[in-house]
Amino acid sequence: MKLLHTLLVVAALAFAGSASAHSDEYLDSIVTPHGGQIRMAGAYHFELVVEEGTLTVYLTDHADQPIASAGTNGSATVLVGKNRSTINLAPAGDNRLTGKGSFAMDAAMRVVLSISLPGQAAEQARFTPLAPRPVQPAAADHSHDDHHHH
Repeated sequence: MKLLHTLLVVAALAFAGSASAHSDEYLDSIVTPHGGQIRMAGAYHFELVVEEGTLTVYLTDHADQPIASAGTNGSATVLVGKNRSTINLAPAGDNRLTGKGSFAMDAAMRVVLSISLPGQAAEQARFTPLAPRPVQPAAADHSHDDHHHH
């Protein structure tokens, strides 16, 4: 019984170490492929890029491999202060979804994505895409540092 307890504790610690590699703080510290903000959503990474009136989401798997957007649908709820807007996201080729709408470009902006890949339940992720991020050394590319592929 003592051995089983010890094994469970060791396993829990091992999983806790790998889970921390994908915290929002960690994801905000890496250089992203398209200059957006990345969040985990189930077994996927969603990278949100915000431009005036347009949201673009890039879909990748846990190993950073592109996931085709064909057949995928989603929506984004954009919150800025007391203003709220919903933007429908549609496939835009390769691993991209895009949507257009009216929203203020503000550092306080929050975005909640809900994306359904074909035949799967919706995955959600929360973003603060225009909030200041940690300063990264100019020559450093942390896109794969300490990144555990499963």
